[in-house]
Parts: sequence; C-alpha cells; structure tokens
Amino acid sequence: MIRNETYSYQDGRYVHKLAVKTLTDGEQIYLQFGFCNRLKDEIKAMESSKWCGAIGDRPAVDAKITVPAFGSTKVWRVADSQRNRFQLDYLFGRNPYLAYDRPMVEFTPSRSLFKHQEELAAFALTRHYCIFAAEMGTGKTLAAIEVMEKSGVLDWWYVAPRSALKAVERELRKWNCKISPRMLTYETLREEMKVWLDGKTPPQGVIFDESSRIKNATAARSQAAMALANGVREHWGDNGFAILMSGSPAPKSPVDWWHQCEVACPGFIREGTMDKFQLRLGLFEQKQSLAGGVFNQRVTWLDDETKCAKCGKPESDICHDEAMQADYHPFRKSVNEIAHLYKRMNGLVTVKFKRDCLDLPDKVYREIILKPKPETLRAARLIAAKAKNTISALTLLRELSDGFQYIEVKDGTKVKCEVCGGTKKCREGVGELDMTADANQADFEIKTMDCPYCDENGEQDKIVRKIQEMLCPKEDALKDLLDEHMDVGRIVIYGGFTGSVDRCVGIAQQKEWGVIRVDGRGWWHQWEGKSLPVDPLTAFQDELEDFPRLAFIGQPGAAGMGLTLTASPSICYYSNDFNAESRIQSEDRIHRPGMDVNRGATIIDLLHLPSDRTVLENLKAKRKLQDMTLGALTEALQSIGADDERLF
Repeated sequence: MIRNETYSYQDGRYVHKLAVKTLTDGEQIYLQFGFCNRLKDEIKAMESSKWCGAIGDRPAVDAKITVPAFGSTKVWRVADSQRNRFQLDYLFGRNPYLAYDRPMVEFTPSRSLFKHQEELAAFALTRHYCIFAAEMGTGKTLAAIEVMEKSGVLDWWYVAPRSALKAVERELRKWNCKISPRMLTYETLREEMKVWLDGKTPPQGVIFDESSRIKNATAARSQAAMALANGVREHWGDNGFAILMSGSPAPKSPVDWWHQCEVACPGFIREGTMDKFQLRLGLFEQKQSLAGGVFNQRVTWLDDETKCAKCGKPESDICHDEAMQADYHPFRKSVNEIAHLYKRMNGLVTVKFKRDCLDLPDKVYREIILKPKPETLRAARLIAAKAKNTISALTLLRELSDGFQYIEVKDGTKVKCEVCGGTKKCREGVGELDMTADANQADFEIKTMDCPYCDENGEQDKIVRKIQEMLCPKEDALKDLLDEHMDVGRIVIYGGFTGSVDRCVGIAQQKEWGVIRVDGRGWWHQWEGKSLPVDPLTAFQDELEDFPRLAFIGQPGAAGMGLTLTASPSICYYSNDFNAESRIQSEDRIHRPGMDVNRGATIIDLLHLPSDRTVLENLKAKRKLQDMTLGALTEALQSIGADDERLF
C-alpha cells in the first residue's frame, strides 16, 4: 500500500513542503520524491539506504515492487527497521521524540532513597527505554529495584557481567525485592538469543547492567542485546522496558555511545551506522592501506569551534597564513559536533556524578615505589632487547615486575597434531610461486606428503603454560600491607595477570588470611583450608567476627564491576592491566555509600619496574578522557532549557 507523506523544511523565511510516496513490503521501505538535497541527505544517513534508480528499468532488482506502484520514477530504499521507522516518523511530522520530552512521573518509593536515586527511578518509569549514565557508587541497582517494583511488570530479565550478578543478587535479598528477575550474564544472553524461536514472547522488561559491555555493535553479545530489546519493543511497545546502566559509558571515545543508544531507542541518533556516526563527530582523511584499499583515519574530533573545519588545526596555525602558499587554505570555523551529540541525547540519557550526589571523602592515592635488584634489571634489559615488538616487551616486563614469567613446557601427554589434524598427511606448496599477473605457475604445485610436524604419527606433545616464580620486592610490600590491615581485617587486591592473582593468593595464605579469588576462572574462596560456608560477599561485607581476616583478590576486568566491597578501606594494585574502564570501575568498589568515611578510601599502587609506571600513566590519561567525556555531557544536558529545540 502506497502512503502519501509530506516532508516540510525551512529555507530562510520560507517553509517548503515536498510530497513523498512510501511503500513497505515488510523488508524494505521505498521512497519516491522530487529533487531535494536535504531529504536525500537524511535518507542516505539511514540504515541500509540505497539508491535504486528507475524501478521500471530494473524489475529484477526490486521484483516485489511492481511498475504500476511508482511507475518508472527513481526511488530510494531503506531497511524496514525500528530505527528507520523512528526517523521517518520524525521527517514526516509525527514527532517520536515527544515521548522523551514528557515531565517525570511522580511515585512514592518503597525504601529510603537518595534524591538522585528517586530521580533515576522516575526517569526510567517515565521513559521506559533509556540509559542511566550514573557513576559507580551512585546506587543504580537500588533505583532499578524500585523501577521493577513500581512498574507493575512481573517478567524482568537482568543482564550483567558475572561478578556484577553476584552483587545484584545480594542487593535483591538485602532490600527484600518483590520481583524475581531472571539473571543472565552477557554470554548466557548470547546463547539464549541464538536459539530464540519466532513467536516466543520476550520479557516485558530488561535491564542491561554495565552496558559498556555492549558498546561494540559487531560483538555477538551486543547483537544479542539489540535483538532482545527490539523484541521487547515489538511485542510490548510503550508497556515494555529496556534500561541500560553504566558507570563508564564512554571511556575511550564518543563513538561508544552509538550502539548503547541504539539498544535503548533505535533511531534516536540520526546516523544509521557507527561509521556514519563517527564521520559526523570527527574530521577524517583517507589513507591507503597496505592491502591497496582505502580507509578513513581520524584527524581530530570536532569538539571545539576554534578548530578549522578543513584541517582541524586552530586559526593561528601556519597553514592559515596566506603567505605560506603551499599549504595555505582559509580558516573555516567548525561545528562542535561533540557538544551537539550530548544535546541530541537529551531525554534518552540521564547523568549522575558521585561528587554531585553523595557526601563522600575524596579517594587518596598512594604509590609504593620498590627498587629493582641488579639481576632483575639485567633480565629486563635482555627482554627489551630480544622482544619482537613493544607490546611483547611490555607484557614480558610486566610479568617480570610481578615476580614471575610464563613458560611453555611439555606435560607428558599427547594431543592431535594441529597441522595434519591427526591424518599424518599434509599439503604443502612445492616450487616457487610467482605473484605477477602474467607468470607461468608450472614450477609450482600443491603436493600431499607425510606430515613433518608430528613424526608421521598424527600426534604432538601437549604444551602447557606454567609459572616460574622469582624473588620480587612486591611480595614483601604486600605482606606489609596485610599487616597494616590486620586490625581492619579486610583488603582488596588486584593483579593484572592470572599468575599475579595466584601469587597474591599464596602471599595472603602465608599470612593466614582467608581468600576470595575472582578472575577469568570464576569464583573461588577459602577460609582455614575450607570453602566459606556462606555467600562470599556477605562474609566479606558483614561477618567480620566470624571471618576476621579476608582478602578479596582478583583481576580488575573480572572482579571490578558491580561489586560493593566497602568493608575494606583500601585497594592494592599489585599490577594493572591495560584496560582503562577496568581500572575506573575497580577503584570504585570501596568508594561508595556504606564505606567508613573516617577510614576513607585509599588506592595503593605497587611500582617496581618502569613498565608499571608506563601502564599507570597510560591509565591516568584515559581516566582524564573519561572525566572530560562525562563532564561535557553533564554540562551540555544542564544547559538545555525546556523550550530549546532538539538538535537533530
């Protein structure tokens, strides 16, 4: 069925109206309109947009659209998707943003909440599909509990990293939540969506905790989250809920916002792909790849109007000096697209900073600098000299700084040969291969021969990775810290490697501390030679008398999200990994409501070899970017008045 739409736009003092015909076949939306660059640009920004040409001339390309539908008039087509329908509604005067401009609903919370938690809950109960960009420790989980109960919805899914789920389950018990959501990790959700059957009813509400995990649009877990949220919207409409929560939504670049906004509300952001999105936010130039193709390399983000729209440099740069004829071009003021992005997200995203919401003491940072021994420095120089590249050298130096090296050894068993797959035969090229276009390849052929990699028996020695420990001053420093915390009875320790975590566990056990270990292998705990008889988080947080000395030891990525560890006044980083988000998240496990404000929160870094300093400085630089990103967002959102026009 053909629909007649009207696209209105203003050009100076005049308002123009353009007739548009649309037709939908369930998979594509076809649009026919007269010449209009403005509308053409809007269509080109949409998902799967394509210029079809004249349908009457190419019936095989669009066989579902008959010639009588549009005649032989040229048309565009876009995917029939939620995001494109949202965008077309906006273009044709049915403003879908009105739902995101409504005043907040009023409700009476069932528990004693901070004001900002009430505001978070009211935001979700009003918007239904939205994002909490609330800093770690602001109490997003309790706000989410209130939303689940006050929504009147019983069927909820709660998706989060494994470590965060443990903490959420504890919060549900602690606050006597009347809703029992289905708890899933992002990996479980991915498997669930793989076998999803058409016609199956989705949950009415879903919460994606630590939603920065789904910022990459191409990742399987991100696509699974998108599919689930789309299902909720399709089936439940305005009665459904999809709430994203993150304390670090954009730690690396503003582009990380795109897919999170898509999951919350497809089409809220104009650009139909992440590539189109980043091309709007930055200045790019084309570069030639080694493979012969072309790719876009970012010159700068368009985050300052004093940057030139052509080269990204300030007006004072020499390239804007007419006397320099070779590189001269006139300065052209750019648009601050980053600031516009934050205004474009108004209504979909709410931001809460801990410093604005809570009266907590500032974190105290302490560095313990440890002098390396001469033999360690010699080993470090040897590693640096022999390493194939910088990353390899830095990784090996970080291992050495933590007092171990990974080594590969035979474990005495056999495995199937990786080359021949156990067949004892393999195929290899014989002769010289000439890659020129006119070459005669008669001197080159592929032959089947006995596999030389497994002695023709189809098996190889199994190689396993083991840890070779060596003396390290970090060990004594950690023992001293454990002694310092003997009266408190609680400490949090993070290590960048599995080997580092295992070494810290061993040190804590030598000092007769109980241990809760959380890393990529999962949760493991021990008290006096046995597993803890109660929930490990409950033991750590609440049962000091029964378990007077407990050390929480983990990797920042696996054990740094969603947990509350305020029973400890300190975090010791035995070593760091390269992930800035993991560092940002893990620091705040002890700095949140419930902490002992008199003891405060102390963040301790053990620095041994220069590689430790290199990694730490790199993480600090990324932390500054996180503060700048969220800070700019808050400023931009607070600057929007009630009557301001949304910047589309």
